Amino acid sequence: MAKSKIKPAVWLVQILFFLLGAVLTGFLTVLVAKFLGHFINQHFAVVLGVGSAVALTLWLTQLVKNPPFLLKGTSPLIAGFCAALGVHISRVWLS
Repeated sequence: MAKSKIKPAVWLVQILFFLLGAVLTGFLTVLVAKFLGHFINQHFAVVLGVGSAVALTLWLTQLVKNPPFLLKGTSPLIAGFCAALGVHISRVWLS
């Protein structure tokens, strides 16, 4: 069994996807949380903002022909739900 070496160009693309995904998720989280904050409780606005931002970011990355990392088999809705649940639990524990 031969080891496959990952080329520097592949690493660069994966790091670029990671950084762009993080920036997009952060931007969408703030945008959705601020918008929903006018209509519902701030806690739930942030939770829904994170969940929807993660789901939308994963959905957009799956439109790419060969998505990097572990995104190939990840359901955007499940990932968004898990992210929102994690944020909810952490906010409750921290308050």
